[in-house]
Amino acid sequence: MTANKLSVIIVEDHSIIVEGLSSILNNAAGLELTGTFLNAEDALEFLQTNRADVVLLDISLPEMSGIELCQLLKKQDRNIKIIALTNHTEKSVIQEMLQNGADGYLLKNTSKQDLVTAIAQVMNNQFTMQSELQQILFSQAPKDKEIPRLTTREKEILQLVSQGITTSAIAAQLFISPQTVETHRRNLMQKFEVNNSAALIKKATEKGLL
Repeated sequence: MTANKLSVIIVEDHSIIVEGLSSILNNAAGLELTGTFLNAEDALEFLQTNRADVVLLDISLPEMSGIELCQLLKKQDRNIKIIALTNHTEKSVIQEMLQNGADGYLLKNTSKQDLVTAIAQVMNNQFTMQSELQQILFSQAPKDKEIPRLTTREKEILQLVSQGITTSAIAAQLFISPQTVETHRRNLMQKFEVNNSAALIKKATEKGLL
């Protein structure tokens, strides 16, 4: 790493986002992009032998989620700074990311300058979050009225889970791995704030999603 430059890595599975972030970081004074990773496992492997000051971390990743990775990285190195960079605006997701040690939470529509500023803030031990997300986080809306925003894939898997189809059968039907199905299932349970599939189906039905 170049002297006096902050080392930044990106963990994001959409190449077009990686390209955009890489361009910003490569043109920002005082920052050095030292790695880009499409999944959590590769990032973990890199960080076992290399150091990063800041991790820009997507939440929806294949296999292991960004929330799980955040928790692992903080256990591995409590000084590493992690900024969630995502499209998730659900209160429960924001809360869980923060509970697992995130130092910042930004949406992917953030500006170049705001991203660079956020990196400086977390390095100065300041928490960073867009004002619109702060409003969601601190809103007093009754939880039972909140309807989670689901991805197209999550909706597919929710429907199949509700039909009692097994993880392996869902994986075969959607041409994805059983681990990916389980990751989506965990994400669904997290969004609906439940601990098992039966409760997930009940709550999704109550909210009119099944």
